Amino acid sequence: MELCNRKQWRSVGVLEAARPSQYLLRLRLVSLPLLAALLLLAGIADCTQEDTAGGRAKEQSTFRRYFWSTADADHYKLSEDGEVAELVLDRIAASGFASHTRYLFGRISIEMKLHPGDSAGTVTTFYTSSLSGKHDELDFEFLGNEFGKPYVLQTNVYAAGVGDREQRIKLWFDPTAGFHTYTIHWSKKSIIFMVDETPIRIYKNNEDLGVPYPGQQPMSVFASMWNGEDWATQSGAIKLNWDKSPFKASYRHYDVEGCEVPWYKGEVTPCISRKSDAFLKKATIQDLNDEQLIQLQWVTENMLVYDYCADVYRYPKPHPECRRNSGIQDLSPDLESIDALFYLDPSDTSSW
Repeated sequence: MELCNRKQWRSVGVLEAARPSQYLLRLRLVSLPLLAALLLLAGIADCTQEDTAGGRAKEQSTFRRYFWSTADADHYKLSEDGEVAELVLDRIAASGFASHTRYLFGRISIEMKLHPGDSAGTVTTFYTSSLSGKHDELDFEFLGNEFGKPYVLQTNVYAAGVGDREQRIKLWFDPTAGFHTYTIHWSKKSIIFMVDETPIRIYKNNEDLGVPYPGQQPMSVFASMWNGEDWATQSGAIKLNWDKSPFKASYRHYDVEGCEVPWYKGEVTPCISRKSDAFLKKATIQDLNDEQLIQLQWVTENMLVYDYCADVYRYPKPHPECRRNSGIQDLSPDLESIDALFYLDPSDTSSW
């Protein structure tokens, strides 16, 4: 039996809706089991509404048809056509949204435009989470900065409740000047984070080394904007300036192609069995080609500002997966000689 009689494999080209923000989750104001129950009820309600509304639902925008928001109208806003969502952070509240649907493996992407100017202390996110006790999670987290200084993009991976796999990079463009695409390719073999068409990180399945990997728990898709001044900017030295609020971030062109796991049933066998291999091979990037390897190495050499694998103070004993996941690989002389990248000078951040 399938949720709303939809196919288990589905491709969704719309942005998925607002839920309690990551800010609330981090403050433990909303327990994970309670939030999971709320999402389940929302999914059932969505099915009921679609069945009873009939043709009327088809006339609604993608946001209003498929998703709901727990934020008020001042902190979660939709464009007139319902295809662009805006999150707002001010003294009153944080904001966020999340999908009705859970996935176990697939390609998940969205376009984002970040708040310009002084954004120090703010955290703007796009991520997946299983909402379980020993949860899995894949993060894009944009850490705000003082006026004239660039955002830092942090990626992180949690598996079976174990995280602290942070990497941070500078971006080679101004993420406040326009929309850019941020994609997670999540397969049984690897997790690849991409910015536009450029891979910025690969996290391989290293279960053979005893390293947990997110491969058993379905995850919902989330976005949020919240106050992270205790750690986000220069390790918390620079605080959020509320006089500069409201802070805003825009999202559009959400796209998912993955294995759907209904809330009420939770059957993951079709997603983890070999029957899904052909679909995932088509839907996700699992290995990097030569050009992508060059791009990843360029990002690692020029834009990487923090890597947990190199943090000997936090981790005197190296993690076993670090060598396999490194963005610095032994490229052949032919590949090393290819100048396939045309990025801005990484030292030039004057534009933002």
